[in-house]
This record gives sequence, C-alpha cells and structure tokens, in this order.
Amino acid sequence: MALRELSVFGAVTVAKKRSPPLAVAGSDHQLPFPDSSVDFNFAGRALDSSKRQGDLATEAAWIMRPDGHLTSGASDAYNLRSLQALFPSLGLLRSRETNGRDGSTLRELVFQKHAGISSSTTTTSTSSSSLNGNNPASNCTYRDHQHRIIDLAEPLIQEEPAKPWISLKRNIKSIKYLPTLADIGFKRRYVYVDVGTRSHGSSIGSCFRKQYPKQNHTFKVFAVEADPAFHAEYATKKGVTLLPYATWVRNETLMFEINGGPAGKKKGANSNARKPNGRGMGRISTAAGATNGVSSGELRRVPEFDLAEWLKRTVSEQDFVVMKMDVEGTEFDLIPRMLDTGAICLVDELFLECHYNRWERCCPGERSPKYQNTYGECLELFTSLRDSGVTLDREEPEGKAQD
Repeated sequence: MALRELSVFGAVTVAKKRSPPLAVAGSDHQLPFPDSSVDFNFAGRALDSSKRQGDLATEAAWIMRPDGHLTSGASDAYNLRSLQALFPSLGLLRSRETNGRDGSTLRELVFQKHAGISSSTTTTSTSSSSLNGNNPASNCTYRDHQHRIIDLAEPLIQEEPAKPWISLKRNIKSIKYLPTLADIGFKRRYVYVDVGTRSHGSSIGSCFRKQYPKQNHTFKVFAVEADPAFHAEYATKKGVTLLPYATWVRNETLMFEINGGPAGKKKGANSNARKPNGRGMGRISTAAGATNGVSSGELRRVPEFDLAEWLKRTVSEQDFVVMKMDVEGTEFDLIPRMLDTGAICLVDELFLECHYNRWERCCPGERSPKYQNTYGECLELFTSLRDSGVTLDREEPEGKAQD
C-alpha cells in the first residue's frame, strides 16, 4: 500500500495466501511472475528471514527485467559479500546506512540487473575463476571482508608455550567463532567437514553439535575417517556422510598408521580408556613419505583422496563451510595443497590442530619424538591461512577447540 501511495500503482506483495488487490499467492521458491517481467523488486528483509535464501534469490533474479532494480539490506560486510554472491547477474548500484528506531544500523542496498542478461544466465555457478590452477587462492583477493573479521579474532600465540597443555586451556575463553562476529545469512548451504573425525562423539557430537553457534542453520556434515574401526558407528548417525578415506594431496592408496598405545598414561587410569576401541589417532605412515617422526602402530593400506579437489567439487563460494582438521602432521601437506589449488577460498572457518615436537608433559626438558616440525612452522601455517582470509582457530588434542 505504501508503494502504491508513492505512485507505484502495480505494486503487489507475495504471500502464502492470495488477498486481492495487494497480495498474490506464491512462495520463496516459486514467485508468481513470468521471466523478465518485473522492473522493481523490494526484497527488504525477506531474504534474511527466508529459509531458502538461495532459491528466493534465484527466483528474484529470474523475474527481473534487464536494467531492473532490487533493494535489500545487509548487517555487515560479510553479510554483504554473501548477498552479492547470490546475485551474479546483478551489480551493486548504491549503498547507504540507515538507523533504526531501536538504535540498530542497517545497510540499504540497491542492485541493478546487467543489461543483456537473460534468465538462462542468472543461475549461479559453483566455481569461480579464482579457484582454478592458474590463479592460486593464496591471494583470495575477493575476501577483504574476511580480513576485517580476522582483525577482530583472537591473536595468534607468537611464542611457543613451554607448557602448551596449560596455556591452551587458559586461552579457550578467548575463542571468537565466526558466527559471533558476523551474520552468516545469505548462504545457500551450511557445511561442516570433520577431517580426522574418529568416533562421532569425539568432535562432531561433543564439540560442533553442542558448542558451535549455528545461527539456527542446519549443517550438512561430512566425517572423514580412514580407520575402519569407527565406520560402523556412522551408519546410525543421521545427517552425517562418512568418507572412509585418509586425506592426501592425490587420489591413491598408501600405508596408514593406526596407533594402538596410550597417548600418555595417567596414574591409576586404564591406558586405553581415553581411546575408543583402544585406538589412537591415525596418520599416513612415514613409509609413504607423508610425515616425519617416530612411527609406531599398525600399518594398513587405505585409499587416500585429494581433499582440495573434493572440496572444489562439493561446495561453492555461496556455501558457508566450517572445517576441523586433525590429521597428525599431514596438515603440512594438505594446507599448501589447498592454498595452491584455491580450495582454501571455499573454507570460511577452520579448526586446526598443528602437530609439532612440543615439550613432553611427562618428561621435563624432552620434546615429543613423534613429530619433527617446529612450533615456528606451525605459526607460519597459521599465518598463511589468516592471510588467505580464513578465520582460523587452533584445536587442542582430545577435541577441545583452542584459540
């Protein structure tokens, strides 16, 4: 009615039920207008409140005429970038901030559909020119909005902790999850990839499901675990897709080490009590050339898959992707591969446990012989990720997220 009073005489709203003359029946995945028939689309906060934002955005672009206009709003830079990704056929024409009566601030946006764009080109692509082998994603140039968020995140720990098991626990309260810093709306899908998941309860059930702030979104969960001892459990877990492989930089079959001993005995405790089925963290064996350090445990031949290529086939820039990576040293191979291929640009937030020859808890003055990488190399890995626009959190052993 307000638009009609402003001389937009043909203005109508889309509602569940038809109510002439102001409301026509439709839904967020089926707007009741022909292709290229609408000059002006007032989206307001409709996209923000829709449970099918991607479908609604596609419909809105489909019905607009070339040179037509659409207005919407965004609460922050991250939200704006995600909104723009939903409308590849529209360009941002104007932006201004407005103040609400409750003291809040909203950025009002005006988009214009590019002339000559037909409905056949309004569907969004699942890949970007920045994600091909000729343009490494270590640049991630379109992620300026992410760098602003990273500036608000907790700082990296520059000096190696003498007692990491104490300092990391002390800093757990400083974790700032990405959804607490930005609105993660306007994404087509929400995806969580747990690389090196072990049992469902070790990280998916105990950490991500219970602790991660999802902003009421439902996440598609992928569990990546090579140890067959944990595979049967996932057959009963709804909403979780098991990938029974080890992550690597190529698709091939290699030796995989499964540790059976304790990860550090506690006095008076059963040495295997901390490990389901008495099994420790698995890693690609030193025999395969993937890791350095002391190797002890059962060796099995398991299929490996190229994590970077799988990620590029599975998700897009329009998805919100959270990844946890605990791969017992193979991160020094996987992260550079993701940077080189551009796959890292698809990850919004990463929880990474970096394995290095840290000081032993049991034996003062001694370092762990299991890994040869240093804390400085871990810090370089963390820095490269943040430089790429990835919101990075560190993860402590035994599945406790750390800053």
